[in-house]
Amino acid sequence: MNLWARKSCEAIFKKGDEMQNAINKFFSSNKKVMTVLIFFLFVPLFFHGPRFGLPYVKGGDEPHYLAMINSFLIDGDLDLRNNYDSARKGSWQIGKKYAGAAVDPHIVWNVGGKPVIWTQVYEEPDKWKKGSDGFYIPERKPEATVDISGLPEYSSHPAGIAFLLAPFLWLIKGTRFTEPLALLCSNLAVIFSAFLFRKILKLFTQDSLAINIATFLTFLGTPIWAYGRTLFMEPYLLFFAVSSFYFVLRKKSGFWAGITLGLGALLKPNFLILFFPIAFFYLKDKNLKTIFWMMVGPIFSIAAILYTNERWYGSPFTPAQPFRFGNIFQGISGLLLSWNHGIITFAPIVLLALLFWVKFFHENKNEASLVAGGFGVYFLMMSLFECWWGGWCYGPRLILPVIPLLMIPILYLPKAYSSWGKFLQWSTIVLSLLSLGFNLLGAFDGYWDSHPLTILCGNVS
Repeated sequence: MNLWARKSCEAIFKKGDEMQNAINKFFSSNKKVMTVLIFFLFVPLFFHGPRFGLPYVKGGDEPHYLAMINSFLIDGDLDLRNNYDSARKGSWQIGKKYAGAAVDPHIVWNVGGKPVIWTQVYEEPDKWKKGSDGFYIPERKPEATVDISGLPEYSSHPAGIAFLLAPFLWLIKGTRFTEPLALLCSNLAVIFSAFLFRKILKLFTQDSLAINIATFLTFLGTPIWAYGRTLFMEPYLLFFAVSSFYFVLRKKSGFWAGITLGLGALLKPNFLILFFPIAFFYLKDKNLKTIFWMMVGPIFSIAAILYTNERWYGSPFTPAQPFRFGNIFQGISGLLLSWNHGIITFAPIVLLALLFWVKFFHENKNEASLVAGGFGVYFLMMSLFECWWGGWCYGPRLILPVIPLLMIPILYLPKAYSSWGKFLQWSTIVLSLLSLGFNLLGAFDGYWDSHPLTILCGNVS
């Protein structure tokens, strides 16, 4: 019996060594790795659970972002009244999935200089009834006395996504292809982020094996994979966050880092918090000129935000979405460990990245301080947010833009792996496969607001 057990273990270890050699050979090829990575990032765009076809939005805030995009492209404005009305009558202006459906608009009226949101005036969609034409009619609350007749309906979300995508979608405006091409733009934002991430890694190593494994695990072993097929702001914020750190670390350009920070702020103004760790990075070297040039992008962005706030919501200091403070300890524990929205439960591979942070600090003190500061301030800000989980969405959505910053030290994994014992090596393989498996399920449209494993129970939408 002991002889049989010993031979079985030897056979398993031999297979493990063979598998390791095959993995090393594959990940040593830049061309093979990036081809496979792009393929896996791109394909889920066409899946909606068991359905295959042109991409369309799934839910959450996505249809409301699409409403802004169509309003700007078709009407040349951001008054969403006619766009939501058209969607209730069967058009695709808020998405194929929601054509003719009862969907509560995410809008705000400016009533005498004060914002009034939709839910203050109208009932929930489940109380709406269909009219004689067969379309839903919003039901007004009996106690709502505010007069909103004739007032424009502006989105309760920042309008930056409409401006950002307009140049890419202009030629197909007003057609059914606006929706799938907008989603394609999200997918390309994630793919371009992967290429920029690789360039950042090259600052710390020239080892192709390390760079390729780190890129592969970061973009396929975390929820980044799933967001490449969504119309949330996070794919674009991911691109702008990675771009900003690329311009600082690789190009030494504060100006272009500021431009990308400013563009990100048009999508979500609190994105500008990344300005501070970058500014501190330059301040340590007393590089005030670079900080000055880095302010150009954010200044123009802030000016645009204040102007639209004044015009749409009654005051420059009334944002589309006020930041509501919550319990930071609940936010921290939730974003780390929540079963439905925690980064560790969705991507246990981050445990290995955390393991190498001490080494990363030791070898790259200045750069590591910048990267840690970027992730840290963004993570803490979202932990402070009352809705730290990000609403109905997939995984830890709100911290998605800075996940690559957290994952940079994973580039030490290949070298460390070869010096570890069998137990640690197999633990690494298990964590990697779990991360890739969880996010494969999510990328192919697992049920949102729950762990990817729920897709195995038939929870698909």
